[in-house]
Amino acid sequence: MEYRRQSNGLTTLVEHFGLLGICIAVGIVSKLFLTLLSRAEWCLAVALSVAGVGVGLIFLAKLPLYRQRRFFTFGSGVLPPDRRSFYLWGYGCVILAAAVLIGFALAKP
Repeated sequence: MEYRRQSNGLTTLVEHFGLLGICIAVGIVSKLFLTLLSRAEWCLAVALSVAGVGVGLIFLAKLPLYRQRRFFTFGSGVLPPDRRSFYLWGYGCVILAAAVLIGFALAKP
């Protein structure tokens, strides 16, 4: 089966090298943050990023339930078996980020 696409090549270029460009941009921005932020602010930013990743994983795990209009379910028992690992990793990331943020809140200045 042959697949041909009618485009001017720009779409194909973005499809192939878009992720590389995003990685380079994230590297440059993180280098700027590393030089501009103090160590505590950097750890806070990482903790919030890990929490965001965790929330994204939980959303991804529960997406099949949301499509069935089942919004208020608790636990991983109702999830499809292939999505349970996303759910558990998501909660692990959220708990880790919460522990770091609580540590920051309890630390003396």
